[in-house]
Amino acid sequence: MILEDKNITVLVIDDDEINRQMAEMILKKNFTYQVLTAESGMRGYELMQNQTVHLVLLDVSMPVWDGIKTLQFIRSNEKLKNTPVIMLTAAADRETVVKASSYGVKDYIRKPFLPEELTSRVAKVIWENWLQQDFNSLGAELDALLNSVKQ
Repeated sequence: MILEDKNITVLVIDDDEINRQMAEMILKKNFTYQVLTAESGMRGYELMQNQTVHLVLLDVSMPVWDGIKTLQFIRSNEKLKNTPVIMLTAAADRETVVKASSYGVKDYIRKPFLPEELTSRVAKVIWENWLQQDFNSLGAELDALLNSVKQ
């Protein structure tokens, strides 16, 4: 699929082992992305500090650090704050959706998820993020060029 030549890493944070294994299996079957998994928000956050992660699939309901708390830590970290996040949820109540949206969540996937839904949403967010980075890079190059012309 798209961006297979890139070194993309997806992190699945979910306290349910079966959900982690399913997501990992589906992603590895359909992409050449590296897939990391974490059983808690705290463990996922630790992994993100030590390895570049291009997308996080984050469960809403987890003990200790739920998805919102984990998202708050990700967004408050200068290095991690722009990492795209897709929330995984069995039942997204309005309050949770509003809170997660305020932290810039890219999408939501309802559990149990279908393989086609997971792959299409992951591919879409990875693609959009890549385009945004490309656009930002182009903008920086244009600014540099304009500044050199002014001098």
